[in-house]
Amino acid sequence: MLTKRQEQILKIIVEQYIKTGVPVGSKTILTTDDLNCSSATVRNECVELETQGLLEKTHSSSGRVPATKGYRYYVDKLMTQSDQTDVLILKKRIEEIFNTRDLEVNEIIEQTSNILSEMTKLISIVVGPSVKEDTLKRIELLSLNSDSVLAIIITDNGHVENKIFNIKEASLQDLTLATDIFNQRLIGTRISEMSEKVTLLKPILSKQVKQAEYIIQGFINALINFSKPLSSTHGVQYMLENPEFNDIKKVKTLLNFIESQSPWTYFDKLNQQQNVQVKIGEELGEANNNMAMITTTFKIHDSDQGQIAVVGPKRLEYEKVTEILNWINETIKDKFG
Repeated sequence: MLTKRQEQILKIIVEQYIKTGVPVGSKTILTTDDLNCSSATVRNECVELETQGLLEKTHSSSGRVPATKGYRYYVDKLMTQSDQTDVLILKKRIEEIFNTRDLEVNEIIEQTSNILSEMTKLISIVVGPSVKEDTLKRIELLSLNSDSVLAIIITDNGHVENKIFNIKEASLQDLTLATDIFNQRLIGTRISEMSEKVTLLKPILSKQVKQAEYIIQGFINALINFSKPLSSTHGVQYMLENPEFNDIKKVKTLLNFIESQSPWTYFDKLNQQQNVQVKIGEELGEANNNMAMITTTFKIHDSDQGQIAVVGPKRLEYEKVTEILNWINETIKDKFG
């Protein structure tokens, strides 16, 4: 249990180090807040915080930096809502995207994630809503040119998947007939069950459609892609501007983390969570001691679930990112809940 003064000192060190990336000494601490104590007292309190594993001393002559445990204490007990101007600017830019009428839900989330990376100089990872529990609303055909036709698969929640068919492989008449059969027999079917049910229609299609195998396989491929949740990564170029990643070994660790299953495995554990969650340092695995990840899980239409994560150095702006992700979560809920 920390005293009020120890909490003040820890908060100052965490926030100053996040801001500057420079170890924080007693002189800086005393000029930052009204502690009403001597530099000797501050040094003694820092020694105690170090003993408790909340601070680390990088060199004997330097100030101190937060340890993972110190960041955790800060996030859980000391962090307050950010009132920074750039947070308001970021919210305004994202709100403009949400108010763009001609964008699909996934496009909105993608663009939001991109701006989030640009403004925070951190990596954002999106796992978009899965449509497995959506049901088929209708399939439409749109002629693109003399050689190709676009099949548009639309779900009850407004998600769309497209598949281009070559008319040389299957005539427009056959595609129209197959689409009519699918619409007659499959509307209301869950997307997760569609591939199986399309296959079961093969005997019927084979009697009426010349290129039934080509058409069935085309729709099945489209449905397989449809069932995969959107996943994308933004902002690696911004992340590398952080001084922590001047070390090539740390860059490799970061890229390995993003490309590995670590974020996705963590997302899986958040499936029933709606609040923003923070993982710091070793909490992401021993090899990822220099990183932190803040995630939020959102729902579309009360069922489709997705996640957004922000990954950065341990020295990321927890107040700012946590507030933004909370706000994004609430905005998605208001617009698409």
